[in-house]
Amino acid sequence: MLSFFRCLLADIRKKKRTSFIWMHVTIPFICAGFFLLYFCHREHQPYQLYRAYIEAIAVALPLLIGIVCGMTASLEEQAGKFQVLVGRTSPKFVAYVSKMTLLLFMNICAIYLAIGLYLLGLRFLFHVPNLPYFLFLEGGAWLVAGSVALYFIYFLISCTIGMGASVLLGGAGLLLTALMNTGLGDAIWKYNPWAWGIRLAEYKGIEQFSQVEASFITLLHQEINSGALIMAFAIIALFIVSIIWFSRWEGKKAYE
Repeated sequence: MLSFFRCLLADIRKKKRTSFIWMHVTIPFICAGFFLLYFCHREHQPYQLYRAYIEAIAVALPLLIGIVCGMTASLEEQAGKFQVLVGRTSPKFVAYVSKMTLLLFMNICAIYLAIGLYLLGLRFLFHVPNLPYFLFLEGGAWLVAGSVALYFIYFLISCTIGMGASVLLGGAGLLLTALMNTGLGDAIWKYNPWAWGIRLAEYKGIEQFSQVEASFITLLHQEINSGALIMAFAIIALFIVSIIWFSRWEGKKAYE
């Protein structure tokens, strides 16, 4: 446990000299500001306010995660061809857990900062009544949970192939997330990591605002429960695979 906190503190100090922290602060401000301007002269229907904003965050997350994971891996490569990362702790996986803890924590902070700024704007600038605050918090939680698997995937790609591949896959993930939110994803979204966050967050909004007939509510609950269960098992499996991979990884790229 002591080695974990030592690694975590070292990672925080290392990130302070980069744009890593600022990205997680400035992007939420930009996102909230853009959507507040967008809704400035439009009707403030609570469901549309929720859906549009949550969907926008969910669609952007794969690309942003790809960039952040690529930056993190690139920083380690520049520091010594990953040898500082894979050789400074025993057991080796402690360094990996430390990295993922910091990445996921900053992801949580960024998502809820974006949601908090948006809600403050709606409440005090537009004076929107009866805002579903808890729904926004719950939607943010689904976005966080849905992005965990993506961090495992993108960080592995960043370390083994490079930042370019991670950013490229992030762009592809952005398009895939948008597609999975259409009718194309109705049958397969539960098995697609890029669809979990956007689908589960949207389903909670549909449930809250009764956007479907009462006869479909039971089916909606089944979709949410089965999707969340598959997501949980996949996250656990990816975490185990990532730990095994990192414990055996020697800091070399796949093409070396």
